[in-house]
Amino acid sequence: MKRKLFLLTAIVLTLSLFLTACTQGSVSEAKAKELALDNINKVFQTNQTEAYVSREQMGCLPDQVGAMATNGNAEETARWLYIVSVPSRDDEKYTAYVVETTGEVIFLSQSENNITLTAEQKKQGEQLLAAEADYGNEHYKAFAEMKAACKEWAIANLNDAHPILLNADRGRMPDAPARETFTVDYYVVTNDARVYCVTMYWPSMQVLNIDVENAK
Repeated sequence: MKRKLFLLTAIVLTLSLFLTACTQGSVSEAKAKELALDNINKVFQTNQTEAYVSREQMGCLPDQVGAMATNGNAEETARWLYIVSVPSRDDEKYTAYVVETTGEVIFLSQSENNITLTAEQKKQGEQLLAAEADYGNEHYKAFAEMKAACKEWAIANLNDAHPILLNADRGRMPDAPARETFTVDYYVVTNDARVYCVTMYWPSMQVLNIDVENAK
């Protein structure tokens, strides 16, 4: 377990990393690309230099004192985002969303194809699937390990010694058939009222996605 946590916490991420922003006016496409690549390289320990940038308007709920809230009529508002993608032959290797008005990086993702399992991790996945062809008690144990790893990651990287973690599936097993590798989402709430959704990958215990749920 300690070895897994070491691999996890080797990802260098601080809260300020997500909040890297230009506080006055809208950021340019070039600046959004720079911010996105900087975050991608630091979070996923890579060295990407090129990416494609597109601009899209996406719906969002109004933000009120760090918590998501509606105006009373449940109507959505919208914001412009830069979608920064590092492509590969088959899919997007890395993706980042940057808010145009603030420069805040609110979403980071890497492809599963980026992850190479060690021999020990492959054996671990094979043994779990052999023990349980369907999700059961052994998978619950794996989920518990992933939650512990996610908490250690959050403590090390989100500048909070006591984050609150919630299983996004509320302990329910996935609907998909059991596999040697799988993901679980966790909501992470920090003392500054930031809410993240972090996707963990079994059995490497690496982060696939980080989403700021209540970004402005």
